[in-house]
Amino acid sequence: MSINKKKLAGFFMGALAAFTFSTSAFASKTKIADVSQYQGTINWNKASKSLKMAIIRVQHGNNGDADFSVDKNKDINANGAYNNGVPFGQYAYAEFSSVADAKKEAKAFYSRASQKARFYVLDNEHRKGKGSEQSYVNAWLSQMRKLTDKPLVYYSYQNYVQVHKINYSKFDGSWIANYSAKPNVDADLWQYTSKGKISGIPNRVDLNKALNTTAINSWYGSKSVAKPTYFTSVPSDKKIETKKSVYEYTDKNFKHRSTKVKAAKTLKVKDVVRSDHGAYRFQLTNGKYITANKAYVY
Repeated sequence: MSINKKKLAGFFMGALAAFTFSTSAFASKTKIADVSQYQGTINWNKASKSLKMAIIRVQHGNNGDADFSVDKNKDINANGAYNNGVPFGQYAYAEFSSVADAKKEAKAFYSRASQKARFYVLDNEHRKGKGSEQSYVNAWLSQMRKLTDKPLVYYSYQNYVQVHKINYSKFDGSWIANYSAKPNVDADLWQYTSKGKISGIPNRVDLNKALNTTAINSWYGSKSVAKPTYFTSVPSDKKIETKKSVYEYTDKNFKHRSTKVKAAKTLKVKDVVRSDHGAYRFQLTNGKYITANKAYVY
């Protein structure tokens, strides 16, 4: 049987073009951007063609601060990134004024953040309290360590770090802004401009360069899909605290939902039981049940 050489040549050229497009598209995912409601409504399908990673704002300050706000696009952006295959972390702009306030902000941030976030960032660039800024940073980090085992990253401006002599070595990574030149303080990720452009993002956007690729890859790597871990016994003081909003149920199999419990609520427990499928539940002193999943309570 004879072969049409023109058709055969066309087939190979088409295959080569498809391969070239595929590899080029993969290679084009080099952008790392941090976004908030100020970038407008993002077309994540378009933006995902360029974005290697995104860092999404959750909140500015916390309840009680005069300029407190929850980013109105935090969930839209988190879901958009996730649904379009863009690994992302989330950040909170801190305005803590004491150790207690820092812990409170950490709890509020975690309760508002997406469970799909690969890592969490402290945005520390606003000096508000009269005490040691380092003590506030340490308190935030300590509280977040109790809430999650995902990577925790420190962000600030080069000048802020130097003026306040911040030691962020106990964080899992560092992200430093300096628009005039490469940071001269320790930085895994460098925010080098606030005037970037990315297809699918309507307004100008902060762009970042990886200075330590291995470290940055670890932020959104193996810990991204965490297997649930449970408390298997009652705490010695017979008390637990909710990390996020959870529901009470009247049965251990969670078929009958009862009452919603807010984050940062202390509850008294009397027993740990297992559902018919093996999941651990705390039985409260009121007879109802809540999850013993460490992602939701501690």
